[in-house]
Amino acid sequence: MTDIAPLASAARAVFGDPGVHAVVRAGRTVHAVSLGAWVEDEEVPELLCRTGIAGWSPTVLQPTRADVTCARCLRRLGGPPTSWQLSLFGDDQDG
Repeated sequence: MTDIAPLASAARAVFGDPGVHAVVRAGRTVHAVSLGAWVEDEEVPELLCRTGIAGWSPTVLQPTRADVTCARCLRRLGGPPTSWQLSLFGDDQDG
């Protein structure tokens, strides 16, 4: 069995400073991060909005200091309601 403690510890270290948020892989949405239970009683960073990530691994979260843009994360942080949403497929233009 593989010891996952070093992987969990490294992931916690990356997101341990205040103001460090996450993007998933090369995504554009910036999420707030919290610690959550993982495997063998280890805690790792997870998205505050709890959006699922296919093939989840702590290594798919990329750190950023950009402002949070995820509407669900912003609601959980107690921010003002947002009326905008990022487009899914680039510029939404009539074709």
